[in-house]
Amino acid sequence: MEDKNLKILEEINQSLQEINIRQKIDYELPDTAKTSEKIERQVEHSINQIQNSFDRIHDKVFNFNNILIGVFMVLGTFPSDSPIIKLWTVCFPIANLIFLIWLEIRQMGIHRFASYQKEWTKIEREQYGKKISSQTSLSLLSFVLSLGCLIYLLIKIT
Repeated sequence: MEDKNLKILEEINQSLQEINIRQKIDYELPDTAKTSEKIERQVEHSINQIQNSFDRIHDKVFNFNNILIGVFMVLGTFPSDSPIIKLWTVCFPIANLIFLIWLEIRQMGIHRFASYQKEWTKIEREQYGKKISSQTSLSLLSFVLSLGCLIYLLIKIT
């Protein structure tokens, strides 16, 4: 009889432990959900900030490149009897401008792709990472090309 009572007490003890675990999970679950939500909002905010920074950098490179086009055109026609640089060299910043426009169109495609993020598979998530990485590299290339045009101008002027 004692064995039977001991067994019942063990079952009661195990049941109480399971109830305590469930209560603890129920108590901590709302905090976990809130924390998870907060982290998701922070991640989303960070992604938006990165995108905003990316867009501002692109805008500045666009503006800088447009200034370069103007400078190339002025120096290609001034003074009129013997210009400082050949007018055809304006093709370099114009080509970079076309490259920048292509980058913006590509960026729009990446945004469109990202808008379906909830439906992505693992492969699509990896593709997105690769697209962002290559977009960053291409943007850096456009910035370097703009700097190259500036260096060319500085060498020709001096």
